[in-house]
Amino acid sequence: MSDKKLIPDNLNNPDPDYWRSFEELYNDPSFVESSKHEFMDGAVDEFDTDKLSGFSRRKFFALVGASAALAAAGCNYRDKGEIIPYVHKPEEITLGKPTYYASTCRACPHSCGILIKTREGRPIKIDGNPDHPVSKGKICNKGHADILNLYDPERLAKPMKKMNDGSFSKIDWFRSDDEIMGIFDNANGKEIAIITHTIVSPTFKTLLDDFVKKYPTSKVYSYELFNEQNRVSAWEKSYGTTNIPLIKWNEAKIILSLESDFLGTEGNIIENTRLYSENRNVDDLKNFNKLYSVEGDMSLTGMNADIRIKLRPDAQLEFVNCLWNAIHDNNNELLKSFGIKYGIPFKKLNNLLKDIRSNKGKSIIHAGRTLPENVHIAVNYLNDLIGASNLFRNDSAEYSVSSLVDQEKLNSLILSMNSGNVAAVIHLDTNPVFHFPSDYGYVDAIKKVPSVITLTSGNYNETTALSNYVLPVNHGLESWGDAKTRTGFYSLQQPVILPLLETRQKEAVLLTWISGASITYSLDLYRNYLKSNWKNNIYPSLNSKLDFEQFWNGALHDGIVLDHSVPPDQGSIKSSGINEFNNIPPVSGYVLVLKESYAVGDGRFSNNGWLNELPNPISKIVWDNYASISMKTAAELDVKTNDLIEITSGTRTLKIPINIQPGCADKTITIELGYGRNNSGTISEGVGFNANIMQSKNSGLTPWLFTDVKVQKTGGSYPLAITQEFHAFDKGLTKDAAQKRNIIKEGTVAEYKINPEFLKEGRDEVNNTSLYPPHTDLKKSVKWAMSVDLNKCLGCGECVISCYSENNIPVVGKEQVSKGRDMQWLRVDRYYSGDPEDPQVSQQLMLCQHCDHAPCENVCPVSATTHSPDGLNQMVYNRCVGTRYCSNNCPYKVRRFNYFNFRDHFNNGYQLSPIFDLVFNPEVTIRSRGVMEKCTFCIQRIMEAREDAIRDDKPLKGSDVHTACQDACITTAIHFGDMNDTDSEINKYRNHNLGYHVLENLNTRPNVTYLAKLKNTDKEDA
Repeated sequence: MSDKKLIPDNLNNPDPDYWRSFEELYNDPSFVESSKHEFMDGAVDEFDTDKLSGFSRRKFFALVGASAALAAAGCNYRDKGEIIPYVHKPEEITLGKPTYYASTCRACPHSCGILIKTREGRPIKIDGNPDHPVSKGKICNKGHADILNLYDPERLAKPMKKMNDGSFSKIDWFRSDDEIMGIFDNANGKEIAIITHTIVSPTFKTLLDDFVKKYPTSKVYSYELFNEQNRVSAWEKSYGTTNIPLIKWNEAKIILSLESDFLGTEGNIIENTRLYSENRNVDDLKNFNKLYSVEGDMSLTGMNADIRIKLRPDAQLEFVNCLWNAIHDNNNELLKSFGIKYGIPFKKLNNLLKDIRSNKGKSIIHAGRTLPENVHIAVNYLNDLIGASNLFRNDSAEYSVSSLVDQEKLNSLILSMNSGNVAAVIHLDTNPVFHFPSDYGYVDAIKKVPSVITLTSGNYNETTALSNYVLPVNHGLESWGDAKTRTGFYSLQQPVILPLLETRQKEAVLLTWISGASITYSLDLYRNYLKSNWKNNIYPSLNSKLDFEQFWNGALHDGIVLDHSVPPDQGSIKSSGINEFNNIPPVSGYVLVLKESYAVGDGRFSNNGWLNELPNPISKIVWDNYASISMKTAAELDVKTNDLIEITSGTRTLKIPINIQPGCADKTITIELGYGRNNSGTISEGVGFNANIMQSKNSGLTPWLFTDVKVQKTGGSYPLAITQEFHAFDKGLTKDAAQKRNIIKEGTVAEYKINPEFLKEGRDEVNNTSLYPPHTDLKKSVKWAMSVDLNKCLGCGECVISCYSENNIPVVGKEQVSKGRDMQWLRVDRYYSGDPEDPQVSQQLMLCQHCDHAPCENVCPVSATTHSPDGLNQMVYNRCVGTRYCSNNCPYKVRRFNYFNFRDHFNNGYQLSPIFDLVFNPEVTIRSRGVMEKCTFCIQRIMEAREDAIRDDKPLKGSDVHTACQDACITTAIHFGDMNDTDSEINKYRNHNLGYHVLENLNTRPNVTYLAKLKNTDKEDA
C-alpha cells in the first residue's frame, strides 16, 4: 500500500481467496514484483563480511580453541560441570545413551511436570512428564526454551557488590553473607521487605515463615505482572469465596470467549488447549464443539474460533448486559441495537443466542483477565443463568500456597520505603523496577532504602542496577524444590546438573542467613531442609505404606506424589452483585490494551534467542513488539505498517511502530509487554519497546486496559521483521494459489456430515506418469510418514521451539530474518481470506514433505539430497556444496541455507561461548556455513529406535519413534509412524476422507498428509 492510499477502491469487494498481508490482497506493486522472484532481494547476493552490521573480527582462535577442547572431551560431562573423561563411570550412565529425570518446570506459576533428557550428565532437552496429572506430558514454549537459559553465557557467575562510585565489584559468598546478616541484625525494628513472584512451593513458604521468625520485622510481598486478581475479586463478590472452579473444557459444546486468550496466554494453557482440542475430533462429530470469540485484537484463541466477532474491550460489559436481557428476559431488542451500534451483523449475535439457549448446561462464557471486575461479575451471573456450573470441575481445584499482594499493601510498602522505615529490600529473582507501574514511585523509593539485595537466576536487569548486592542463584535445572498448584497431588523438583557457575540456590541463601553463620552453607543445605519438611509435615498425611526413604526415592523418580486432598466448596451465587449490570461506562475515543507476550512473557524470557525468533502466531513478527491497529484506524491516522505513532495516557507517553492487523477492532490499540529492556543481556538489550511505562496503579479500567488515550502520527518509521511473506510459494504462474491449488482445504461440520467425501469433489486428477524411477524398496518394510490434523493445530509454535532444541538450530537475529534467512526447519503458515476488516484465518504447519518424487533430489550435482529405503528425503551435510538448486526446485520452500556460520555471526559470537555449546544435542550434526538443511523427521530418533530393535531382536515398528514436534504438540495434532502398517494410526489418517496433500497435482507424492479443517458454522454464520 502507498502512503497516500491506505484503503484501496475494492475494499467493499475484497478478494475471497486466501491472502497473507494487505500488500498481497490488494496487489501492491512491490509485492507483485517480489513474488516473481525465488528469494528476497539481497538474500543470495555476494557479500563482504567487513561491511555487514554486527559482524566483527572475533576472538576466533580463543573460541575455536574452546570448542575444540569440548569436542576432544567427547562430551564426557560430569555432574560437576567439568569437561573431563570419566575415570570411574557412574552406574546410572551408559555412554551414548540418554538418561531422563522427572522434575518441575518453574518458567511460570503453573509449575508443569517435566522430563529432562541428559547426556553424560548434561541436560539437553526438556519435555513434559506424562505422569503429571495436569500437563500430562506436555509443556509450553517457555518450558521447552528454559534449557537455553541454563546455558546463557551472560548468566551472573559471582556475587557482586556496588562500590561507592556506583560500579559493581566481585565479592565472595562468605563475605556477602556476613555483611548482609549484619544488615539484618542491625535493622533496629525497621522492615525487611521480601519481594517474590507467586509462591507455589509449600516448603519454600515454610522457609519464609522461618525467616520471619528469625527476623520478625520481615514481610513478604508476592506479585505478578499478569494475574487473575480481577477474576478472583469478582468471584468472591459473586460467590463469597475465592475458590474459582476449574472448567471442563472437554465437555463444553458452546464456548463464548470474551477478550480471553485461554488457548494462548491465560490460565493453564497446557490443560486448556488439551481439553479444548479433545472436542475437535473429526471422527466424533457428535461432540464437536463450537467456539465464539469476541475480542478487540486478533488473538490465538480468536484465530481458532469458528465465529469471531470484533469488539473493543471497553464495550464488553454492554455486550454481556445485552446477552443477559436476551436470555433472561427473552428480549432481543437490546442485542439488535448493540449490533447496529458496533457494526456486528445481528445474524451472528442471533446464532450465538440460539446456540446458548439450545445448549444450556453445555455452554460457558469466559472473560479475559484484562477485563474489569464488573465484567467478570456480570459473566458469573450470566453463566449461572445458562447452567454453566455443570461444566465446573469437582475433582480438582487450584491450590494457593500464598496470596498475591494487593495494591493497598504495595502502596503501604512504598510509603514505608520513602519514610525511611525499611532497612532492606530483598528481591527473590524478581524485577519490580521493570514490572511495577511508574506512578507507584518504586524507583525513587528504592533509592531511599539503605540496603537493596537482588537475587537473580539470569543476568543483570533493571532492578540489579539499583541494588547494593547482586547475588547469582541457581537455574531451575540446578535446584531442589516442590510445588502444589492443585488439590490431589504435589510435584517435586530435583537438580539434573550441579551448578555450572558460582551460584547458590536462593532457598539455601535464605537458610544461610537464618543460621546466622556463613560457614553453614553447603550444597545439600536446601535439599536436607526440603527432605526434612516432607518427612515431618507432608509424608505423615499421605498414609504411605513405604518407609520414608523408599517413598522419597520413588517420589523423585516419578516427579509427583498423589495426596488425598479434596477441592474446597466453590460457594453459591449471591443476588447482591446483579446491580453490576447497570453501571455501563460510555465508550468513545481510543482504547489501549496491554497484553502478555506470546514469546517472552512478562520479560523474564526476553534474553532467550529461541523465543525472540519465534514468529508471533498472529502477525508473524519476530524480535519486536508493536501497536496493533485496524486498517480503518491506520487510515484515520494516515499511517502504514512500520510507521511510528505516539500514544498518550495521562502523563505517560510511548512512541512505537504500528502493525496493521486484519480483524482488529477500530480505535483499539494492543501492545505486548516484556520488551524494551535495559541493563539486560545481549539478546534482550534494546529489543522492542518498553510499553510497561504505560501502566498505572490508578487510572484505567484495569491495570492493562486504558480509555483515556490519545494517539498521533509522529513521522519516521521503524522496520519490523515479518516472516510471513518470505515463503510466497503460492505466487507466480497462478494467482490466488492458496485456494485454487488446494494448499488450504476447509469445509464445515454440517457439510461433512452430509457428504463425508466432499473433499474429493473437484480434486485435480494426478497423473501418475513420472520420469522418476520407481522406489521399489518403499513397500518392503517401514515407510515413515506424518499427518497434521488442522482441526487440532492451533498455530501456537510449541513444535518450532522443540525442533530448535532437538536439532541444534541456530538463532540468526532480526537482520538476517528480515533478509529471508531464517533457519527454522518448520513453520506455521497463516492465511487470511475474505474481508480484510473481519477475515477468516487458516493455519498450516509446513515442513519438508519428504516427497517420494522429490524435485530436490535429481538436481543436486553432488547427490547431497537422496531418498532412503524407508521414505526419507535425506540431507548429507558433508557432501553439500551449497548450490541451492534443491531449494530452487522445492515447491514448498522448506529448505534453509546457511549463508553464514550463524553461531559466529550473531551478536559477536554469542552462540560460540563454551557454555552455550553444552545445549547442543550430540546426536545431531552441528551445521556450518555453506550447507543446506531442513526437517529430517528426527532421523536421530529413528536410528536410535532401529538400534534398539536390532539389539532386542525385534522388528522396528512405527510407534517406536516419536518426532520432537509430535512430542511437543499439546493438542496431538501431529502423528508419525509407518504408513505401510495398515493397522497404524498414521495409515488411518493418510487414508482419511479429510486427508490431502499440499500441491498434490504436482505429483511430488508427499509423505505428509493434512486433515482438512472443519469449521463448526451454519450458513447463517457466514
